[in-house]
Amino acid sequence: MLSHIVNLVNTYEGTYGKKPNLVYMNETHYSYLREEMPGVWDHNDVVSMLGIEIALDDAIIRPKVAMVANSEAPILAS
Repeated sequence: MLSHIVNLVNTYEGTYGKKPNLVYMNETHYSYLREEMPGVWDHNDVVSMLGIEIALDDAIIRPKVAMVANSEAPILAS
């Protein structure tokens, strides 16, 4: 999952010239992502490592990245 998210970020940045600041995913995606990050216990650490916020929504079938306004404040914590 981590490599997939990195690929989404790189593709977005290549297309739009800016790095996205949000990734949408469901709880299952998030669980797989956390499994790939041993030793990372806190949600904020995951966000820091990715460099983008995470929005969890069970309706998301495939992870998506986006640029949203007002990225100064946390968007959503699990």
